[in-house]
Amino acid sequence: MKPDLKMSEVWSAFLAKGMAHPQVIVVGDAILDCYLQGESKSRFESPMPIVTVHDRKQIPGGAADTAFYLKSLGCQVIFFSVIGEDWEGHLLRQTLEESGITTSYLLTHTVRQTLSRQRVMVGSQLLVRTDSGSTDAIDSCTEQALINQLKNCFAQCQAVIVCDYGYGIVTQRLKDTLAQLQHSFPHVLIIYEKIIHEKSTEVKAQKALSSVHSPFLFSNKHISDSDELLALVNSHSIAGRKIVFTNGCFDILHAGHVSYLQRAKALGDILIIGVNSDDSIRRLKGPTRPINTLEDRIQVLAALDCVDYLIAFEEDSPSNLIRKLCPDIYVKGGDYTKETLPETPVVEEYGGVIEFLPFVENRSTTKIIKRILQGKN
Repeated sequence: MKPDLKMSEVWSAFLAKGMAHPQVIVVGDAILDCYLQGESKSRFESPMPIVTVHDRKQIPGGAADTAFYLKSLGCQVIFFSVIGEDWEGHLLRQTLEESGITTSYLLTHTVRQTLSRQRVMVGSQLLVRTDSGSTDAIDSCTEQALINQLKNCFAQCQAVIVCDYGYGIVTQRLKDTLAQLQHSFPHVLIIYEKIIHEKSTEVKAQKALSSVHSPFLFSNKHISDSDELLALVNSHSIAGRKIVFTNGCFDILHAGHVSYLQRAKALGDILIIGVNSDDSIRRLKGPTRPINTLEDRIQVLAALDCVDYLIAFEEDSPSNLIRKLCPDIYVKGGDYTKETLPETPVVEEYGGVIEFLPFVENRSTTKIIKRILQGKN
């Protein structure tokens, strides 16, 4: 397979073969990503910004990030890496184990330091990033221990994902061993060699910070690729979870929206929201809308506990998206009926259920905008 193959495609291939819980080896550089979010107050006596931290998150990064993603799709993940005998390594191992990832082959080295990236943010502005940890190649004894473990596990697995960030875990000998094993036991084998520019890395970090809602999850609720979302839906369906889908503009989020989404989530297990793009809203509601951009609307929606996944769509109707995902339940507001709902034929075609939920009275974005304009006048 090509090196840049998306993980969702790998997962879809397993599903096509009827393998709901494939065993996958992930080997590479384990990183602990730390985010410090705070506010800065100017101090005349200080030439530098002083940040008061009010939120702190630690999430797996690097190869551990990939391990978490595959685990979220339903894979049985065995993680191979080397960490230090420090609090960063302890926290990384703990979060992996609590998610059900096998860490029996995660080696602890008394001399090496666990890789860690710490970012200090004020709002969406990154002030500083500090990196720490060992980046030199692992010693020959540790290298041999990893190789021996790979030899013991390789034949029993269906796939091997190698994440090489250039921090010394994936040595040439380890790559040569994988090539030999692959020749004897052909698997899905993907090697990622990531050389990431600092600027693009920080953009990714800022997006991650806005979406993280648990120290044990790394993935963004916002799924930009419909194929990736379909793979997630399939994995949840296989696990017996009921999928609920709704859509809307959600321009200025208010109490009516929150009540509606909470009631929608209560109808099933997984709630997916299709969010109208900015252009779509302009076509539906006029040139003065939306008030908030798509990125802002998604960030606010992602903060709600009842929301599991978000995906934007460009069309006026999410019919194509619904046809692809085939959710168990499609939810719309009470101002529609089956006869007036454009998506009814699509849902009925695949045998889905349509539920109508009444809106909370006197709660709407349009009324909020009118009150704001009246206040100005």
